Amino acid sequence: MDKEKNDRLVSLYRELPQEIQSAVLWIMEQNEIVDYLVQGEKIPKKEIEEFIQKAMEKKDYLMVVMLIYKRVYDMNN
Repeated sequence: MDKEKNDRLVSLYRELPQEIQSAVLWIMEQNEIVDYLVQGEKIPKKEIEEFIQKAMEKKDYLMVVMLIYKRVYDMNN
């Protein structure tokens, strides 16, 4: 990853609320298990967005980040 892109990602990360930063860090630290967990059946975009909204309402930021990770995984596979 080039320095400019890396700097931008760090900047975006620092703008996140502390709870979401913690969730992102957990995902990064547990990357192998999270990759394994998201390999299942693709979830329709509308459905995953509904799950994300419900998790946001509950302030379940780890679930939000995992669902976003799953959405990106599904888009790229």
